Amino acid sequence: MTLKEPITLAEALAPPVVDYPQDGSVRPVRRHVWEPVETAALPPGAAPGLRGRSIAVVGGREATAAAVAAALTAAGARAHRLAPPAEGQRGGFAEAAAALFAAAGRIDGIVDLNLEEPFDRSGPDGWEAPFRQTVAMLQACFADWITETDAVRLFYLPVTWLGGRMGFGADRVEQPLGGLWAGLAKGLPREVPNCNIRILDLTAEHSAEEIGELVSRELYRWGAFEIGHHGGRRYSLRARHAQPAPPVRALRPGDTVVMSGGGRGIGYALARSLAEEFGARVVVSGRGAVPDAAAVPALAFDEREFRRYRDERLREAVAARRVPQVRGELEKLAQERELWANLVSAREDGLRIDYVQCDITDPAQVARLVDEAGDRLAGVVHNAGVDVPVRLPGKTEQIVSLVVRVKVGGFLNLLRAVADRPPLAFFCSVGSLTGRWGGMVGQLDYGAANEALSRLGLWASQDGEQSGRVRRTPVSTVCWPTWERLGMITNYEATLRYMSAVDVREGLYHWKRELFSGGSGESTFIGDVGPAMLPSVLRGYQQDTGLPGIERLAASRYYLGEPLDFRPYAALTTEHLLTAGELPCCDDFRVGGEPALPVSLCLEYLRAAGDWVLPENGDQLRFAELRDLDVDLAELRVGPGRRTAVLTRHAEGRWAQDGSWRVAVTLEREGRRLAAAELVHRADELPPERAMLPPTGALGAEDVAPPAPGGALGWSGHAFRLAAWQRDAVGGRLYGRAEPGRTADLLLASPAPGSALPLNQLENLLRAAWLAQAPGAGSSSADAGATGATGRVRRLTVERLSVTPSAGEGAVLLVGTPDGRDWTGYHPVELFEPCPVVLRVTGLRHH
Repeated sequence: MTLKEPITLAEALAPPVVDYPQDGSVRPVRRHVWEPVETAALPPGAAPGLRGRSIAVVGGREATAAAVAAALTAAGARAHRLAPPAEGQRGGFAEAAAALFAAAGRIDGIVDLNLEEPFDRSGPDGWEAPFRQTVAMLQACFADWITETDAVRLFYLPVTWLGGRMGFGADRVEQPLGGLWAGLAKGLPREVPNCNIRILDLTAEHSAEEIGELVSRELYRWGAFEIGHHGGRRYSLRARHAQPAPPVRALRPGDTVVMSGGGRGIGYALARSLAEEFGARVVVSGRGAVPDAAAVPALAFDEREFRRYRDERLREAVAARRVPQVRGELEKLAQERELWANLVSAREDGLRIDYVQCDITDPAQVARLVDEAGDRLAGVVHNAGVDVPVRLPGKTEQIVSLVVRVKVGGFLNLLRAVADRPPLAFFCSVGSLTGRWGGMVGQLDYGAANEALSRLGLWASQDGEQSGRVRRTPVSTVCWPTWERLGMITNYEATLRYMSAVDVREGLYHWKRELFSGGSGESTFIGDVGPAMLPSVLRGYQQDTGLPGIERLAASRYYLGEPLDFRPYAALTTEHLLTAGELPCCDDFRVGGEPALPVSLCLEYLRAAGDWVLPENGDQLRFAELRDLDVDLAELRVGPGRRTAVLTRHAEGRWAQDGSWRVAVTLEREGRRLAAAELVHRADELPPERAMLPPTGALGAEDVAPPAPGGALGWSGHAFRLAAWQRDAVGGRLYGRAEPGRTADLLLASPAPGSALPLNQLENLLRAAWLAQAPGAGSSSADAGATGATGRVRRLTVERLSVTPSAGEGAVLLVGTPDGRDWTGYHPVELFEPCPVVLRVTGLRHH
């Protein structure tokens, strides 16, 4: 086949038209860049939570470690020193870590000083022994830490030396390999759900005593994962949506691009695109030899033949008791088949995609790979990667070293190989969201390697010695989510629980824009965050960012509170500090004339607890209804002398005989029960319900008067949009039209958290029920308002409450029985048309 004519740059960079699946598994991605932002200073002095803690101080210089230990001791903790590996040490890490753990009796947290010396590009393997030591220390703690349900006790705090602003300021990145420990930290809560983390980034100018003081202040004050200190100010990171610069140069026919990896997965997708659209030559590489179908006939089998061959091999393996070995051989063969098919396809289509065997961790082989490009080398893509997903206890030193060497060593080898060449159009490394946000279970080393790759890219972008020329090669890192069923994916469905995937055509579109923009630094592409969230992970997301889905994350974070005890898939205990001044709705609703927490918001606190105690892989379960609600209305007050309330919430889940998942939730205040309910979750979704509005008789014949101010319960209408109520003069039913509200009117938080329950509609329903049930409500409307205002009420109970997800999306016509106990909410449509039923309440009583 003859080679197609290259297309224009505008054609190559035209955005694709993508038909995204309805299930949300593949979502559009947006490009974000990261920037340091000043954040709130901490209270002076060491954190009170340090008292009585047992803490390991690992790595770093002895003077720094001594100062950190002294600060921890002064705060009431016990410090245990694990000195850095001796020069040339290659083993013994597990034994030393186990001995320290045994001597300490227990380890509550680790302060990891890791690599404190400035980066030495001539000795790039200096990370290996300290990183192995860190992994060994975490492995020594794992058996104890994995069974811990206390959500406060455990922590891991690595100190990095990226300039005090995580490498994103104008500061010099002294030690980019600190990214290894930063990436490791961000993945650790996936392995140990109750491990809190804080990555503390400092400058080379910080003294040992200052480092000790900052460490003691940052511990046990959790929040954002990454915190830096620079010039006396405290920083965190914020994501900002940003388009890349316009293209400055495209590839020309005959230009050559060298790729580490690139024979399979997303690398091959890019290689084929560059060769097909621009007529470029792309040199891809891999550790294995060029696949030879003459020597290995299985390479050329079609899918049916290969399945038959695979099944036969597995049957033989079972008989010979060699199943693990044969599975590994078949996996390797599947990779070789993909590589062979890709190379054959490119050759048949006339594309110049050449394969070169190269171990990217070997500097000499990398030099030969770059030499293969000749004098038309235009760009380099560092795409190679190795992921061996094994949980922390099973991570061997060999696995960890291989995973990191491919990313880190490969980057430095490629950078060194092009140092004496004329400036290239691009030098692009392929990173991952596993580095930015932490990977899945089993990816601690892979996430660490990717975060180090991003930090090395920042270092290389500012390194004046990279090239003696005025115009230097731009060094960039692109951090991807999962690509749709393409790339290094062990379990594609599992990855979707962590993040949505990117469409392959859309990914290539963004990638080519990055290559040709001439930009440097890290670009992160994000679709949507998946449901696999933990309390310790959620607290690390910054709320004031432009991240996709941040409103949903902000709501989850607000209603989460501060975790005290957590058993994944089973139970959660949290604490919530409610200050009336931060809750305008407390001045809107009053109990006995005092500002109080509205019942509807109390219901949302109860409901939100269920999100954290769903069973494993219970994403298909949906909140169906709330049962047996019991609220002590007097405990809702935050009035004079009680302007602040501390609530403790406990939720525990179990399977019921009917197949539903039940969560028992209680809210307590200073040991007194404020509210309790049972949440019901089901997998099966009921079909949408529609019904005709009940006959209204002489609707509007009687207005229902509101209660007089200062009574047992009262609503001012400043935060909640109050409905006008009417009573059907014939049947006695109550009717009111409740408009949707805004949580921004109820809560002083930015961004304002949304709610799953329709708060404004519920609050109006509760108010109408009070009007109907308060003492004297059976008299004339005027008397009902006055008498009802003076009636005393202690408890509110509800037998069942169910809402649809759309209940808060528009006005709801609420219809209640004359006694205010049973209610139905409709989205009103045309008269005499069946209306969607979006809300039902039964058995509502004031006591």
